[in-house]
Amino acid sequence: MLDAGVAFCFKHLSLSGRITNHSLEREEQLEVPYHALREALINALCHRHWERYNLTISLAIYDDRIEIASPGTFPPQITPENIKEPHESYPHNLKVAEALYRMTYLENWGSGAKRIMDACQAQGVESPTWSSDGGFVTITFMRPYFASDTTKIDKEDKKATKEDKYRSTTDQVPLNYRPSTAQVQEMILSMSDDYMAMNEIMSNMGFKHRTSFRKNYFLPALEDGAIEPMYPEQPNHPKQKYRLTELAKEWIKDNSDHSKE
Repeated sequence: MLDAGVAFCFKHLSLSGRITNHSLEREEQLEVPYHALREALINALCHRHWERYNLTISLAIYDDRIEIASPGTFPPQITPENIKEPHESYPHNLKVAEALYRMTYLENWGSGAKRIMDACQAQGVESPTWSSDGGFVTITFMRPYFASDTTKIDKEDKKATKEDKYRSTTDQVPLNYRPSTAQVQEMILSMSDDYMAMNEIMSNMGFKHRTSFRKNYFLPALEDGAIEPMYPEQPNHPKQKYRLTELAKEWIKDNSDHSKE
């Protein structure tokens, strides 16, 4: 879910570029901080109520906001108001939280909300709000690009509507994932587990024309959640490379297992 959710955000959110005091080069970033969105997705995974297996974690991108909703409720000690204050961690799924911590997805327990707000503050973006309707806990980020004065890249292509949203669950995505096209499948099977530059992937597949490869193979694979960038916050980084996501690796493994039967 994490890989697919992040890929969905890169597909549908606006990208802005600006010159800062830290560099003479233009720095590019998502309209809502990547680290804040990633942390919110991790929290949704960590704290969801797994016994409600018929419900799903959802990520929805609207014209004015982004919502991540997780099945469950706030712990008795936490409210939508005091979650922004320092607090202890009350994981609903202790084993899931421990696994995420060992995998380094979690840093310090109980610090997720603070990291989300810190990332937003560092980028000059409004902090999100939390809410609960008794069935879902929802974090809402307001999209700032309507009032932004930075240069927007591919704005029209990256807009999403109310109907254009991603829904999935952590236990369903790896099992149900399939490459969207034969070209994406071919690209997945040609890649190693290591980071690869685009020209390395093209060379492996015998391609010489970058434009055609990018349109028919690379971009669909990125939008699929099949590959992920080394520098997600700087898509045009001069040393940018890509690797297979866990979704793609799981799909390769499953298909390899089936072929041996």
